Amino acid sequence: MKKNKSLLLAACLLLGGCSANAQPDAASDNTTEKTEITLWHTFTEVHEETLQNIISEFNASQDAYTVTALTQPLDGFSSKVYEAASNGTGPDMVMLDASVAADYAEEGMAIDFSDYLDINTYQSRVSEGLFEESTDFADGAWHCIAIQSTGPVFFYDKTLYDELGLSAPKTWDDVENSSKKIYEAKGIPGFAVDSIPDLAIMLLNQSGVGYIDKETKTVNWQDDRYIELVEWFAKGVQEGYFQLAPTTGDYNSGDIGAHVLGAYIGSSAGLPFLDLGDHELACTSVPQLSNGAEKWVQQWTRNIIGFKSNETKEKGVAAFAEYFTNADNAAAWAIAFGGFSPYSDADSTSAYKEYIAGNIALQALALQNDYAGALPVLKGSSTVRTELEKAVKKAATAQASAKEALNEAVQAANLALSE
Repeated sequence: MKKNKSLLLAACLLLGGCSANAQPDAASDNTTEKTEITLWHTFTEVHEETLQNIISEFNASQDAYTVTALTQPLDGFSSKVYEAASNGTGPDMVMLDASVAADYAEEGMAIDFSDYLDINTYQSRVSEGLFEESTDFADGAWHCIAIQSTGPVFFYDKTLYDELGLSAPKTWDDVENSSKKIYEAKGIPGFAVDSIPDLAIMLLNQSGVGYIDKETKTVNWQDDRYIELVEWFAKGVQEGYFQLAPTTGDYNSGDIGAHVLGAYIGSSAGLPFLDLGDHELACTSVPQLSNGAEKWVQQWTRNIIGFKSNETKEKGVAAFAEYFTNADNAAAWAIAFGGFSPYSDADSTSAYKEYIAGNIALQALALQNDYAGALPVLKGSSTVRTELEKAVKKAATAQASAKEALNEAVQAANLALSE
């Protein structure tokens, strides 16, 4: 037996097919090439440092994968990703909202994370609503892993409000009245929104008209209640006490900082970018309709979405997602981004508790938790959002009546949902 084993070893050495040790040595282990996993993102320098720190630590923590993050222009990002992913030339993962994942899920392009991770563990760490958003797809699969949660809040110039004897608004009637007084006294708009479609969606849901009927996969925005609300906003823009778009740059934070705007609704994550100089900034929850059907405000969740390729890369995406969302990293990312962590175990870290206590935007956001909701994740929902935005802008700029603009948008939105 010993003789046969020696002959076999000699034969292997002559053929160059075996090593004398019969086991790979340490040197060959170190030369094993890692599988590259690419991440495309649009984060700013403020967020990139934390992102790169987490990536570097992940890359050093194991020998199988190397994650590479590539910054992309914000303009047209979603379209660029879709085209590249469809052609097989895109990234292995992105960080976007669940409505984007719906389009990839419908096309069979999105990773089902339950193939690689324990879905029960994920469910135990996040809220019921967030878990539903992560898994509420036509195929019933788990296509999203949440990384942070934010939402809209009402930022206002408290110094200006105090000067004019105004109080933080609770209803949209309050917003109108305050805005008119600011415009009359200072000649500047009293109110703006960073996102026209999100304002439009809030008013739809607060009025009881509703955004998308998930069962029928249709929209119906021609309700008289909603037409009146679009006309209400359009009138404010046309008369000058509401503002449609920023005037000093790309964001309303610049306008309120330059004292040419009284208040605006923007993401809670925008707080670090606000500087009112010698004026005091204040923040409160998003106003509601005084005669509304229900209280409602968006909850914005950004997620890791992975693209199908091969099992090795898909495992790498899942491994990174798991690492990115451990308690310490989830807390660090929430702090860097200016949002809430979706994970209950991250909430208990000392750094996270200290961060929440000193953040007025998140304190305002917390007041909305009981009635914050996510939007349906259906194929075509991104087009629906775009068409609603077009309608409101057309009405605000007097290109069409609110009724005409909404009628046109409904037809386009329903076509997108039916395809």
